[in-house]
Amino acid sequence: MSATSRHDNQATAAALAAFYAGATTDGDAYLERKRAAGAASQELAHAWSKVRFALDGATTVLDWGCRDGVFGWLARHELGDGLGLWGCDVVPAESYAAVHARLGLQYAQVGFSTPLPYAAYSFDVVLAGGTLEHVANDGHALDELWRVLRPGGRLVITHLPNAGSLSEWLARWRWPAHAHARRYRLSSMQARLLQHGFMPLRGGWHQVLPVAPPDPAARPGLARLFNGLQPLNRVLERLWPVNRLSATLWIVAEKRLGF
Repeated sequence: MSATSRHDNQATAAALAAFYAGATTDGDAYLERKRAAGAASQELAHAWSKVRFALDGATTVLDWGCRDGVFGWLARHELGDGLGLWGCDVVPAESYAAVHARLGLQYAQVGFSTPLPYAAYSFDVVLAGGTLEHVANDGHALDELWRVLRPGGRLVITHLPNAGSLSEWLARWRWPAHAHARRYRLSSMQARLLQHGFMPLRGGWHQVLPVAPPDPAARPGLARLFNGLQPLNRVLERLWPVNRLSATLWIVAEKRLGF
């Protein structure tokens, strides 16, 4: 990573930390965990650096499974006030209404298996950060995302649980409630995207070492240890075969017609 890239990531991480600090939602447990995990902003900034190219030229973005809207915030931070930004999730609109208003994000509540409330060809980019593994049927979800993307639009998948993940193994052993029931392999996921009309452009592994324990505020010593280990992730993600133990996968794919 170049010095310029490191500087950009640090600036993004600092801005993310400020976003979380100001995202007050009456003691919301999810945001409290993000604030307590000092490495969370670093990790997200690093993940974003891998996929930000996918937003080049975008004017309309959907943050699918947005919750607090952090990926929408990253898109807004990248593209500015002229960006049209939408978001949807299963949580009630009032849960993060104040945060969404700050972002200028137009929110819609959806079900786990219901069609998206958007017309075909609505968006240049769909951001899917840690969402696909939670839906009832990921194949149906991919078909819906294909429908709402414009031809040539891009699907940005991040934080997709890796089948060979060290973190997932640790979670299943120590914190089973935090383990994912559905996990993926990079090659098979890229093949599935082709089956659903997407051409994979780039992809890889992300975050070999954990960012934080499940409850960082209750385990400050362990949280500090994880924070200190984060710089190693940049190295380990490029080191075969260690990178196959990464917690998650990322893929950028483009909507294609006629196949």
